[in-house]
Amino acid sequence: MESDLLSDLEFEFSLKPSDLEEFNQLLLSFQGRATIWDDEAAEEKVIARISGQRVDISLARKSFDNLQDLFDSISPEISDLGAHILSDNNCFLESFSKDETETTPCGGLVYISELVVEPEYRNHSIGTEMMKRMSQTVDMNNTLVALKAVPIIDEKTEERTPELKNQLKRFYTKLGFRHSGEHYMVKDARDCYAQRMRALAETGIKPPTT
Repeated sequence: MESDLLSDLEFEFSLKPSDLEEFNQLLLSFQGRATIWDDEAAEEKVIARISGQRVDISLARKSFDNLQDLFDSISPEISDLGAHILSDNNCFLESFSKDETETTPCGGLVYISELVVEPEYRNHSIGTEMMKRMSQTVDMNNTLVALKAVPIIDEKTEERTPELKNQLKRFYTKLGFRHSGEHYMVKDARDCYAQRMRALAETGIKPPTT
């Protein structure tokens, strides 16, 4: 059962400032992995991993007249994303929420550059659990979450098929992500697990146990 497999996994997450000195106050890298004990090999086996960066947009506004300049300096993917989410040197969380007006500026951007679950362990909610634990580790306050919805795979062992791409897009849509441009998907972090649990706690409603 899915719950049995998840209970057998060990999850590890780490955060560190950017190696680029000019960005170490603005940019935070995160990594996470899920491991399981392999009896046959008598060692831990990594079966899922996630990585990405968090950009402190609130702080960046004080140093950059044009946020796109910052995005251009971080990575080609984040640079390309900026063209879809920035308008008048800002982005608004409500632009990526349903039926809300634009009032809350993005305080941060979490860009997920990698989320991989090994093929034999898919369809067991491990990817969902990785996203959940990432949202508990990384600061998600007033944050936009984004990713490029194409499968990141080891092309030596797995083919990048249209079916695999569609499967991945369905997975992220189920998690609440919405399309932004042709390749990117975005989500208001208020829909992430940790933020929802915090909101429930603030209202005095007991969070669900499942």
